[in-house]
Amino acid sequence: MQKINGNTDGIRRSYLAQLEAIFNMEMEKQDFCPVAVIEVMAAFTGVTGREVMIYIDRAGRVETVYVGGQDRVSLPALNKRRSENRLCGIRCIHTHPGGNGGLSDVDIQSLKNLRLDAMAAVGVAEGKPTFMQVGILSAWVGEGEYTVNLYGPYTVDRIPDALLWGEIELADDNIRPPEAQKAEAEIARTLLVGIGERERESLEELKQLADTAGFITVGRLFQPRAKPDTSTYLGQGKMSELVLEIQRLNADAVIFDDELSPGQIRNIQKILGKTEIIDRTALILDIFAGRASTHEGRLQVELAQTKYMLPRMTGFWTHLNRMGGGGGGGGGARRGEGETQLEVDRRILRRRIDELEREIDKVKTRREVQRVARERSNIPVVALVGYTNAGKSTLMNCLSGSDVLAEDKLFATLDPISRRVNYGSGEFLLVDTVGFIDKLPHDLVNAFRATLEEAKYADLLLHVIDASAEGHPAQMAVVDSVLKELGAGANPVLTLYNKCDIAPNTPEIAISAKAGLGLEKLKAAITQSLANLRAPLKVLLPLNAGGTVSRIYEVGKVQICDYRDDGIYLEADVPLADATRIKAGALEVYG
Repeated sequence: MQKINGNTDGIRRSYLAQLEAIFNMEMEKQDFCPVAVIEVMAAFTGVTGREVMIYIDRAGRVETVYVGGQDRVSLPALNKRRSENRLCGIRCIHTHPGGNGGLSDVDIQSLKNLRLDAMAAVGVAEGKPTFMQVGILSAWVGEGEYTVNLYGPYTVDRIPDALLWGEIELADDNIRPPEAQKAEAEIARTLLVGIGERERESLEELKQLADTAGFITVGRLFQPRAKPDTSTYLGQGKMSELVLEIQRLNADAVIFDDELSPGQIRNIQKILGKTEIIDRTALILDIFAGRASTHEGRLQVELAQTKYMLPRMTGFWTHLNRMGGGGGGGGGARRGEGETQLEVDRRILRRRIDELEREIDKVKTRREVQRVARERSNIPVVALVGYTNAGKSTLMNCLSGSDVLAEDKLFATLDPISRRVNYGSGEFLLVDTVGFIDKLPHDLVNAFRATLEEAKYADLLLHVIDASAEGHPAQMAVVDSVLKELGAGANPVLTLYNKCDIAPNTPEIAISAKAGLGLEKLKAAITQSLANLRAPLKVLLPLNAGGTVSRIYEVGKVQICDYRDDGIYLEADVPLADATRIKAGALEVYG
């Protein structure tokens, strides 16, 4: 459960628990704020007399829940790379005790200062919501100044979601200064920069990442050197060439094919000026942030982003925004004497890292409990692993009849998915895992370890290879390396060469998940591989061993079950671990 922030002193734990439920409430992207969420906020305000503020991002995730008593609250620290000339991507809904749902002057100023998507106030009387008023920025009128449109009052069961989202979209364009509107008329144009021996392979994958993130690639610059320059990545001479290329191609951003150190970012920024600098790690994290859809996935991505951002804060922003509350409050948190804003911000991020790691530990604990239960049932686990965009999700759909998102994009699916499958020889659990990639950020591997360990505990790995990729041998090596790092290097592996319809003459098991080729052969291979993990059993059990017989029917495939005067005769195929235990309790073992 995520933590409630703010002044919670003297509030009953039961009231806080009811408020914490907001984090897990269902919210569609198109909802401005569900009635159920507002009712929980109003009930809390009614019994405590304190304001409640919630901050919701555009994916419908509640980022923060804050209880009043201060006039300042930290917005989420993650930088989702929203332009400084656009809305911040977060809306605030908060309660006003006393029944007045009108926006205060403080509310309006906070809306302007933070460029919120919207600021909404809900009046509360006797624990019930009265009406809501919503403020949305309208147009830019000068440095830091905007006009504001007010909407409502609305009863909370009559919130015009479509209208408000339409106004937010208009505001996203209208609040930009004229020069910014002109500069952002096109999608960001980017230059790709890399070093090494294999220019084509390295930068082609970087281009795929840039395409996935929504950039237009207008050029490439490659330096055939063994390792990056410690100061500027490329070296002074090549950096001068990069400056000329940026000017020639009118590029908005430069994407580097490696993770840059904080020092490199500072030095490069001095040379490139206002051109946006993005390294490979930041690009991958940005893609992951947009792909994660489950609570677990979001936690893992946020942890990796926050760890990446912590040592680089001075290069990206000067301070974390502070949220001003509405309708009253006290003096707020103060910095210690001599404490810089940067130190405060770093402390906030470290605290957030601790919170996220605790949450992910809980996820890992739940997964371990589920895994133990699964092991007791002895259902075999088959995990799909492979390089990103190799076709794992398409294959998952073919083998299980599910409808997992499958796109020709890197990291099209991020969150783990499992389905029960039975091809007539016994049931098994098919698990789809996140795709691997070269130079996968270390913090991302660590953050996703709880998810990736599904491969570690799998009985069989299906290594899906994109046979049409020119560099698929190198991709195979990357997957093998990550599996070894996870402790899954010794697991049984079935190697599949996907996309055989466009890459003929592939070795071993050749399939095309998209065209449906070779799937029957693959299913037979899976069945045979799982059969090799089982043992034939011919035993005579005691007549009172009904529980053991039931267990055999549950986890095995029974050929003969004959109740005789001297015992129960069974012939079956069972998991190896069960075979040893059953034989130990048998009256007679045959064969």
